[in-house]
Amino acid sequence: MFVSSQTFANGEQQTERQQSKRNYLRPTQQLDIHAPKLRTKTLSLTQLQHTDREKAVALHQFVQSLPFGCVPDYSALTADAVLKLGYGDCFTKGMLLVAMLRSASIAARLRFVSLPVHFLRGIVDSDEATIMHAMAEVYLDGRWVVTDSYVPDAALFEAAKKKLQSENRPLGYGIHIAGARAWNGLHDASAQCVASDPSSLPTVDWGVADDPISFYADPSHSELRRNFAMRLKWRLGAGVVNKRVQAIRDDH
Repeated sequence: MFVSSQTFANGEQQTERQQSKRNYLRPTQQLDIHAPKLRTKTLSLTQLQHTDREKAVALHQFVQSLPFGCVPDYSALTADAVLKLGYGDCFTKGMLLVAMLRSASIAARLRFVSLPVHFLRGIVDSDEATIMHAMAEVYLDGRWVVTDSYVPDAALFEAAKKKLQSENRPLGYGIHIAGARAWNGLHDASAQCVASDPSSLPTVDWGVADDPISFYADPSHSELRRNFAMRLKWRLGAGVVNKRVQAIRDDH
């Protein structure tokens, strides 16, 4: 199981946590938490749940049920648009989960980290050593809980795990073989990295933000912004990634 480090959310002081909770309930440019379809879906998923934790788990399960798919340009999307699209990646599914949580009056945000790129071997070709990754943080029972186990859908997770087992590899196809698929709202959980495998853990913690646009708009993150060539490469590569992901599911 993934456990966040002291530089992650669990290292904050209580007063900072309370302030963060207030800050991370608001709508933003991408988190259109009052959009009718998003709000209606959130209410339908949480109306029978009694606690914030139960509501958060229900919303996590819904977002996880959406197929994983590479979205070439997150900057043009809102959370409501991701809901209508019906699939997403770590940025867009994370954005949708955070928006739905805020719509349910549960404080949530995204934490951006660099992960070793080899967890994507088999679906992404990259010459880089690391790749940007977004993880949701949810404020429950007085603390921030970290999860990204909603990113791979169940069919992809199980198919990827079987392929890794047959190849005797711990990482690839978007998951770690010991990664978490379920999340109970009590503990940190990651599908991509586990505490027992240091080679899978984040190499850089870039901090928290409301959504991808606000993260990259921060002047301190200017070196992380995709230039035109990178955006074009990602746009062209998205279709290839999605075909590979579907092939993994079909092979299951």
